Amino acid sequence: MADVAQKYAQALYDVALSNNVLSEVYDEFTEINTAVQSQIDYLKSIDYEPKITIADRRHIVDNVFAGTQPYLMNTLKIVAGHRNLHFLPAIFKAFEAQYYQFHGLADAYLESASTLNEDEVLQVKNALLDRTGLKDLIIHSTVNEELIGGVRVKIGTKVYDGSIQNDLNQLVKKFNRAH
Repeated sequence: MADVAQKYAQALYDVALSNNVLSEVYDEFTEINTAVQSQIDYLKSIDYEPKITIADRRHIVDNVFAGTQPYLMNTLKIVAGHRNLHFLPAIFKAFEAQYYQFHGLADAYLESASTLNEDEVLQVKNALLDRTGLKDLIIHSTVNEELIGGVRVKIGTKVYDGSIQNDLNQLVKKFNRAH
């Protein structure tokens, strides 16, 4: 599945980038992805229904996504023609990853022991930007009281753990090694 989604995403990314419409395509694809999240079962039914022809599926795409950026519309028609509409969320995720990489963006999942104010979030964000070399981070903040204090941030596969809970865990490990 990921390979199929990656191929569609790569093709769309390449054509959007080379035609200077990358941001426009990303914005519209973001809206489409949000809209189809609750419709995956319906998309699967369209994909798997043998009585729905390629022309019918493309017509559905034309009607549902009328006014969509032309390169994105063409991709949607190709996806529909290959009975892969149910892959749209995975295609979007792969496209978004390329978009983020191109723009030096990343999602940062910030956990703190208590709610952080805007200035505190900005301080954490700036420290992470300095450390990672990224141009910008999209912060997703949640409260996790188990951290006791401090913060833990996940960016991609990396975890930056400055929580008191982590400090305590490290002390326990050191103590156990000493005895």
